[in-house]
Amino acid sequence: MTIQILMLYIAIAAAILTAIIGYLKKGHKNWLMTFLQNFTGILFIISGLVKAIDPMGTAFKMEQYFAEFEYTFKETAFSFLAPLFPFLSNISLIFSVTMIVLEIVLGVMLLLGHRSKLTSWSFLLLVLFFTVLTGFTFLTGYVPNSVNFFDFAAWGPYTESNMRVTDCGCFGDFIKLQPRISFFKDLVLLVPAFYFVFRHKDMNQLFTPKARAITVWGTTVLLLLFCLNNFYWNLPVIDFRPFKVGTDLYQKKMAEEEAAAAVKIISMKLKNKKTGK
Repeated sequence: MTIQILMLYIAIAAAILTAIIGYLKKGHKNWLMTFLQNFTGILFIISGLVKAIDPMGTAFKMEQYFAEFEYTFKETAFSFLAPLFPFLSNISLIFSVTMIVLEIVLGVMLLLGHRSKLTSWSFLLLVLFFTVLTGFTFLTGYVPNSVNFFDFAAWGPYTESNMRVTDCGCFGDFIKLQPRISFFKDLVLLVPAFYFVFRHKDMNQLFTPKARAITVWGTTVLLLLFCLNNFYWNLPVIDFRPFKVGTDLYQKKMAEEEAAAAVKIISMKLKNKKTGK
């Protein structure tokens, strides 16, 4: 599945859900708000669930980010931030589970319209966090390996091999996104994020406040148990990893090597690292 197909399915599901809500709730406030709630809510739930299947994989991805941030910041005026990242690396699994659970719970809160002001600001902050990660991943493509990220004057043309982290991990192993696509996706999500913040009073709310609260807290507990089951007690319930149980690793490696060998190189581009020519 591609990200375009996934987004199309989510949009269709959000439109159907919005129509049902509009039909059942005669005092419905805002069609656009309800559609955006449903679209972003479903997107966050799906994005979180495919990561909840393998929290350990997300933890490994966060360790990559933390290592790169430490290296980047320790050579700048922000060097005082560098010691924070080894600490975060040590608790990357806790960080991973917390982020995954927060993402899914926020999706549920958006669908329900629970505590609209808190939900709006939490959604904006989480999208900003994702935008920083995906933006860093994409923009390092313009940064030569020997150059610090903040040395903007030394940036060069975009080169995919320059990227410090080659995959954002937004959808785990379910869908591999190019960093550029991930970054633009998060930039687009900032639009509804700011819309929610400024118009949170127009959010559609389902059920009673008590029922919404019980649903949110119940979802949180179940998700924590689900994450623990997928890395501590058992293997992932649905395994998207390339080395899942039943995979013939030797045959897979041979197939990859044969595919690489079949690629014909018709030209090469060389660059003098000293002169830039």
